[in-house]
Amino acid sequence: MKEIILLSVFLIAFPLIASGTVYFVDREKGNDFNTGERIKQAFATITKCIKTLNRPGDECHIRQGRYHEPQFQISGKKGTLSQPIIIRGYGEEIPIIDGTIPIIPRGKSSWKRGKDGIYSAKIERDIWQLFVDGEMMTNARWPNALWSDKTVFLNKYWAKSSSRSTRGKMVDSGEKNLTGSGIDVTGAVAILNVGSFNTFTAIVQSHRSGQNFFTYKDNFGAIKFKPGHNQYFLEDKMEFLDNAGEWFYDKTTKTVYVKTMDGKSPEGRIRGKVQTYAFTISNCQYLHFKQLSFFGTTIKARPTHKRDIIRGLSFHSINFKFPSYSMRMLGSTSPPSWTIIEPSRGNNFQLINSTFYGTDGLALQYSGDGSLLQNNLFEYNDWSVALVRTKMGGLGTIVSNGINDQFVRNTLRFNGASAGFRPSGRNPVIKLNHIHHQCWGILQHDGSGIQFQIGAQTNALCRNNWVHSSPKYGLRFDGQPPRVGRGGTMKENVVWRSGGIMIKGESHTVLNNLAFDKRNDKSGDQQGAGCSLCVLKFVRSNPVEINKQTEVLRNAADVANGGKRKKPRGTYPLAGSRVAFNIVSNVREQVEDADNMDFRPRKDSKYIKDDVGPYRYDPNGRFYWIPGRQLYKTSTPVPPDGSKSVKSVRDAVMWLNAFGASTHHVYFGTDKSKVADASRNSAEYKEKITADGNVYYLKESLSSRSTYYWRVDAESDEKTIYKGDVWSFQTK
Repeated sequence: MKEIILLSVFLIAFPLIASGTVYFVDREKGNDFNTGERIKQAFATITKCIKTLNRPGDECHIRQGRYHEPQFQISGKKGTLSQPIIIRGYGEEIPIIDGTIPIIPRGKSSWKRGKDGIYSAKIERDIWQLFVDGEMMTNARWPNALWSDKTVFLNKYWAKSSSRSTRGKMVDSGEKNLTGSGIDVTGAVAILNVGSFNTFTAIVQSHRSGQNFFTYKDNFGAIKFKPGHNQYFLEDKMEFLDNAGEWFYDKTTKTVYVKTMDGKSPEGRIRGKVQTYAFTISNCQYLHFKQLSFFGTTIKARPTHKRDIIRGLSFHSINFKFPSYSMRMLGSTSPPSWTIIEPSRGNNFQLINSTFYGTDGLALQYSGDGSLLQNNLFEYNDWSVALVRTKMGGLGTIVSNGINDQFVRNTLRFNGASAGFRPSGRNPVIKLNHIHHQCWGILQHDGSGIQFQIGAQTNALCRNNWVHSSPKYGLRFDGQPPRVGRGGTMKENVVWRSGGIMIKGESHTVLNNLAFDKRNDKSGDQQGAGCSLCVLKFVRSNPVEINKQTEVLRNAADVANGGKRKKPRGTYPLAGSRVAFNIVSNVREQVEDADNMDFRPRKDSKYIKDDVGPYRYDPNGRFYWIPGRQLYKTSTPVPPDGSKSVKSVRDAVMWLNAFGASTHHVYFGTDKSKVADASRNSAEYKEKITADGNVYYLKESLSSRSTYYWRVDAESDEKTIYKGDVWSFQTK
């Protein structure tokens, strides 16, 4: 039996058998004058290979390496359901489709180092994003913050507005001391969070060194302008370049300036973004992309003519790294151009086992009828949150304008926008997603981990999701009476350390949810500890009553009610036509270990009698549902890896099973190295668990103030085992 260690982003084994013709691309050894039909006769470019795909079943297999080619429109490719046209990495190789180019000083010049440690060089063409050793450099900005340490996601690195600010005039609060900066910021690009969940970009029109205010053109529409809540930062002046990890580009002289993290010359290790989209896709049917990496570029799929048909698109095991970025460095105030997938009406697409990392702007905007997003990771996206030109209803990390969405087993973490996933159309199924640290740096106001627009609430099913560790709501059916959504279901979700669950609308079903530890700060809903489970009777002072026909059953929460009431002062009870079997009390007293993600009812829990909450009491149960993306190996240990607060009376450990594996092997002990090296013949080997089970009941009693180590290997077949990480926890 062999043990295999793979990359954290695993690949599904795709068969290499094709019913059409297989063409090959090899950047190093290929030639576009070759036939492309054998490895030794490979094409040199992806463009040539795609142009050659003309029949159902044709495939393009791309060897590893970086491919930078001009933007290419893919059109007229007509595969079938049984014989799709496929563009994919060769074997287990992952080619990089690159929107950047090496930055080489113009002519015979070289990089020059200034006294301040800033390197400069004149270059041939404009760039708008910069990388050194693959790490994104941050646009020169004030106040300072960096991508490299992720401080760009934190609002404490933004300057704050004074309550004296007016529209078109930003008065600095003094916290970051614009007055004392000594910089004339006229001409800088201002990123302005002046519209709650709307953030805009504008050019500073007037300012003088020593002033505490600047002016900008306000054409943002009827925004919710609250000066005391607003914030901003400035970019793209040479005077801002004072921090290692920053850069600036002078488009007039075509000179790039960079202060490297290590202080060394960037020569030979610096690249710049010169492309927005690698591929634009239109009028294609059953076109599949597999096992590719996009760096500094992305794709846009959208009909360009009324008669175009886009159907059957599939994206499987695609890594989008820094796919989109604004052109603010070139003086543009337009939002970034991000990844868009929009099939023609009545059609859909699939996005499976893919990753989005490091976007400026949305990670993904899509539409369709029945589109499937499954087992994807969205991480560290959208740190400027400057997404719109004028007021609108808000965007998010992922925005759907489709209907019948299937959004299943995705993980969203450490993204900047106030909303995580924002569906808009009817009948969405949103289940088994793990969302945490959404808008974790409080870059915008309002928002929710999953934000249901009014249309998306019709026949919505939101089930078995975990949402936590965010200043925003976890789950929300939104609306402004009398315009509200109807007929949605929130069932068996867990929401904690966030703004809780917010239900506006009518005729909803709120069933078996668990909500506790409401996060209370100035970025939240201003309801204080008002409710972790909020099924509102009224929306603030709006006189239209809502949720009159909503059913609220078998939920558990530490605080639950129908919202604030002014006269008499207090709160309304949970709204609804049928409100029953809900238990409002200290959650920690009813579940095994809420602080370590173990939400099973205790044996003496009040939840057991009426099946309250999202987990059933079963002292011998072998399955504990855990949401989120599945990897090639086990993940999401319960208790979490490194926890120091585990109860010594714990009876079991749980984990998220590996993708496609139904059999797992558990190792447990007090010696890390022994657990790491253990085989099935070792004392640390405890049990083989089959039939998709993911619960191991401890055979030994735990001691107080002790450290334990464990590992769970995944068996995909009798010959292949994916070795798990060694996890640990400490008992209290």
